[in-house]
Amino acid sequence: MRIVYIHQHFNFPWEPGWQRPWQFARRLVRAGHEVTVICGGSKAEELELEGVTIRRLAVPYENAMLFRQRVRSFVSFMARATLRSSQADADVVFASSTPLTTAVPGIIASKVRRAPFVFEVRDLWPEAPVALGFVKNPVTIRAARMLEKLAYRSAEQVIALSPGMEEGVRRVWPKAKTTVVPNASDVENFAESRGRRRQVRTELGWGEDDIVLFYAGSFGITYDVPWLVRLAGELHRREARFRVVAYGEGADTDRTREVARSYGLEALTVLPGKIPRTEIERMLPAADFAVSTLVDNPALEINSLNKVFDALAAARPVLFNHAGWLPEMLTEAGAGWQLPRDPAEAAEELIVRLASGEIDAEAGSEAALNLARAEFDRDLLFTRFLAVLEEAAAPKQAPKNPSGIPAGSRAAAE
Repeated sequence: MRIVYIHQHFNFPWEPGWQRPWQFARRLVRAGHEVTVICGGSKAEELELEGVTIRRLAVPYENAMLFRQRVRSFVSFMARATLRSSQADADVVFASSTPLTTAVPGIIASKVRRAPFVFEVRDLWPEAPVALGFVKNPVTIRAARMLEKLAYRSAEQVIALSPGMEEGVRRVWPKAKTTVVPNASDVENFAESRGRRRQVRTELGWGEDDIVLFYAGSFGITYDVPWLVRLAGELHRREARFRVVAYGEGADTDRTREVARSYGLEALTVLPGKIPRTEIERMLPAADFAVSTLVDNPALEINSLNKVFDALAAARPVLFNHAGWLPEMLTEAGAGWQLPRDPAEAAEELIVRLASGEIDAEAGSEAALNLARAEFDRDLLFTRFLAVLEEAAAPKQAPKNPSGIPAGSRAAAE
């Protein structure tokens, strides 16, 4: 198959951020398909990497952008990607949100190239931004809902990243043919560091008795990283052996640093900044717990949080400050625990449950890795992903009438 893969937020393997597009694109090539990725970035460039053709358009985007700046980025990418994707030969056109506007180049390219369209839903738009108060204009909301419905109606198949997102798609377009392909755990990428856990702790200056809580991801407003810093402050007041580190940047970086200073924490120690993917793979297995945080809003609880799947691959249990399908699954497996929303209560409960053995990092580590291998291994989920694309691209047989003659052939037969 010739696959056009439209994804505004594509990251190379050496860059921070989401790796799903790259990992799936390279596996598509290994499976014998031709892949052209059309994505955005700080500068225009075109290159080939492991057989994947990558056409990066000069459309910058940063999480720290103001809302109007993001909108301009989305619209610019939509227009430029429509032109580039319509020029590429394709047997199937695959577009991944967010933003929802990536559906436009996908739909248009599929019509121009006469190829089926597959749409991937990473977030429910406009449901989530409306629920969070980011989008309030009724005209904008109405237009977004029309585009959402058009995207689902136009798609031969829809891939959702969680069961909750799949339900959201079907609420809008009940006839949608959907498949859940959540984010994945790159188990092998973390294998070396899992075996060097003590050595890496020494390199990082983490003592044997330190209890290290590790966060790596966006500092976007929805992720509530200030909650984690408040937890760090509350833990520090109670026991010196806790160490909290949060790697990343985003719109909430400045506020998060202010919270650290208000607790008397050294901001650069707790918030060292953004690190490349390779460093996450080295450092995360050396921690005791990974942490997943979200602001308190049910619209976010269906998210397929990449940091959780990385934690499983690193054999690290996860502490959550939120509800949702992932906390439920990990709690049931013994690979995660949910803490109270109030940071002071969370700190107290964490200390008590660690002392009682109810929260056990060693047992949670084994459970996390087992879950990664059994449910979320990248190769396992790629098989499901590939099946969706192949089914969408498969030639459709003409419908038959009761006589058994294809409908389009009846006149000729007569």
